[in-house]
Amino acid sequence: MEHSGPASSSQSVSAVLAEHGYRITSPRQVVLSTVLGRDRPFTAEQIVAEVKALEPGVGRATVYRTLEILASVDVLTRFLQADGHPAYIVGTPGHRHHLVCSDCGSVVAFTSCPVDELVRDLSRDTDFTIDGHLLEVFGRCPTCRAGQSSAGATSLPN
Repeated sequence: MEHSGPASSSQSVSAVLAEHGYRITSPRQVVLSTVLGRDRPFTAEQIVAEVKALEPGVGRATVYRTLEILASVDVLTRFLQADGHPAYIVGTPGHRHHLVCSDCGSVVAFTSCPVDELVRDLSRDTDFTIDGHLLEVFGRCPTCRAGQSSAGATSLPN
């Protein structure tokens, strides 16, 4: 397993975007700089708020489009949080799945794919052409579990 975290420089991501035919506009560069500094999951609205504070003229639609472009070129991974809302994380390119802490939102990426056999079986049994899949596993990270254990211990009556 690998921990997700900032893996790309602004310059290398700009090169990837250019390879895919995307221009690096000033508003897109502001979004890119804001996103690449993150080592924890974030929502589009968090990025909108940060970008608006830096550059009030950058619109919400530009932020959302840029995040989707970054996800499409594998700079970001879009995933669902425990509450069902989408979020993004900067990570290593490639096929990956995520463990998501339901308490603090920390994410651990893993690349082993436990559903490959299921996808093959479903394709064979249903005659579907399967284009892809997502897997997020929700639970509580060791830090949050430890915090609850110590909180529980201090709240017990003497």
